[in-house]
Amino acid sequence: MIGETLRISWRAGARELLVLIACDGIAMVAVLGEVLLARRVLAEVLHTERYGGGLGAVLPSAALLALVTAILGLLGALAFSQQRLLAELTSRYAQDRVLDVTCAVELSAFDEPQFFDRVARAQAGISRMPMLIFSLTGLMRSVSGTVGALAALIAIQPLIAPLVLITVVPAVIAASQRGRLFYGFAFGMTPRDRERRYLAQLLTERDAAKEVRAYNLARFLRTRHDRLYDEHIAELRRTARRSLVFSLLADLAGSAITAGAVLLLLWLTLHHHLSLASATAAAGAIVLIGQRLSFLGVSSGQISESAYYINDFLALLELTPSRAGGQPGAPIPLRPLSRIAAENVTFTYAGANAPALRGVSLHIDEGEVVALVGANGSGKTTLAKLLAGLYLPDTGSVTWNGQDTAKIDRGTVREHAAVIFQDYLRYCLPARDNIALGRHERFRDLDAIERAAERAGIAEMLGRLPDGLQTMLGPEFHGGVDLSVGQWQRVALARVFFRDAPFIVLDEPTAALDARAEHDLFESIRDLFGGRSVVLISHRFSTVRNVDRIYVLRQGSVIEHGTHDELIAAEGLYAELFGLQAIPYR
Repeated sequence: MIGETLRISWRAGARELLVLIACDGIAMVAVLGEVLLARRVLAEVLHTERYGGGLGAVLPSAALLALVTAILGLLGALAFSQQRLLAELTSRYAQDRVLDVTCAVELSAFDEPQFFDRVARAQAGISRMPMLIFSLTGLMRSVSGTVGALAALIAIQPLIAPLVLITVVPAVIAASQRGRLFYGFAFGMTPRDRERRYLAQLLTERDAAKEVRAYNLARFLRTRHDRLYDEHIAELRRTARRSLVFSLLADLAGSAITAGAVLLLLWLTLHHHLSLASATAAAGAIVLIGQRLSFLGVSSGQISESAYYINDFLALLELTPSRAGGQPGAPIPLRPLSRIAAENVTFTYAGANAPALRGVSLHIDEGEVVALVGANGSGKTTLAKLLAGLYLPDTGSVTWNGQDTAKIDRGTVREHAAVIFQDYLRYCLPARDNIALGRHERFRDLDAIERAAERAGIAEMLGRLPDGLQTMLGPEFHGGVDLSVGQWQRVALARVFFRDAPFIVLDEPTAALDARAEHDLFESIRDLFGGRSVVLISHRFSTVRNVDRIYVLRQGSVIEHGTHDELIAAEGLYAELFGLQAIPYR
């Protein structure tokens, strides 16, 4: 794991890592020199005191010792600054890799709780990156300092060195066990911690604020949030108590070994095997080694714990190509788009007990407007997502121009589709950006942006904003202007126009529009999307009377299809639902 961390650090900041390694290498030599120079200065002081002599005899060695100490201080300051920078660079690198995966995975991954758990643990790995870098560089400094002091101790009295070095063994074992315990705690708490953070999000974000207040939910949600946090703290306390046992045992073992080394040093001194200066220098080396080994134990423990999180981070990066989306496919030309067809399509959401679609077949020819109708949960939106290449069917096929979308480059399919969902996004960005995101490759095409706004019926309103199309939308940022629900929906519709795709999916596109605006849109839908294939999803049957073909879905299956007149004449579900909606107007 240290090797993998070093590889990540090298990719993130090779220069900073090299500086740190150089600092530690120089520090190792400097520590050796510091201990030996300290012994020399002490010996010269004792010699001067016993046999006489001036300060000049000690001054050169003392000055050299001061210089080495100053160099160690400078190296520490330089290493600290590079350490901070490397930690940030490594976090940025790791975050980029996670975003690479989350941006590329199939949409179906976001239907799986396990995927969110994996992402949460990978994000925890990223949050550990700075600590891991600090621990790793701390480990490097501890090793370099230990090696330097140990070399000095061997030069003074080699018998003591092995005994002192053994003190690291219980510390490392205990650190490894602590890391395992705390990671096990974090792993087990992941689902509950995600729920707790979600509840906190409901209590702090604008979109939820109105309903939380309208239903007086704050206390109820806060109580649930606090209960989950209490469980988190209680489990953490239990884990901390268990880890304390390992720490105490390691400290007792380390202290006993250190005491043995000190007793051996005293025996050697009392029996005149060591001079007073050498004994003092050796004692200083033992203390220094003890400190460094203590840091080494702490650092290795942090690395051991972080290693589990880094493994989660690396596991997320190893998603198979099919799960990561965008697997190789033929980048075939899809304009003109003569036909889109679904053939006996079945699709089941991850974790669902029953398919959302069962044996569905339909087709949309170039320039046709086709409607999908049915009760909530009948599979309309799911089918539209499959037609647009956002999902792949479990069985059956979706074809564009006769080519199976599973074998076409996924990006090519999506480039040729424009979708407005019921839960469209409201981007807290300037108005022009909100529209231009429909085809970001033409982000600077202001004329096309203005035409899209005009076709969506929003141009006049946007022109009245304080800064026109440059006005920030949404209240989250300074100077932002919020829009009504209907105005936001028109902005989303302008995005569809700006995308200029041959296949359009409109999922309840007028849900927030007034009656006149809705009527105008559906009356002009062929003119607005002339020559394009359009799938229209609507609960208002009066809006789909003039489409080319209507598919009626129930429980994931197409139970009838045809024109409005044909379906009315068939006296099936469509005729029944149409009649129910018409009753209030009779």
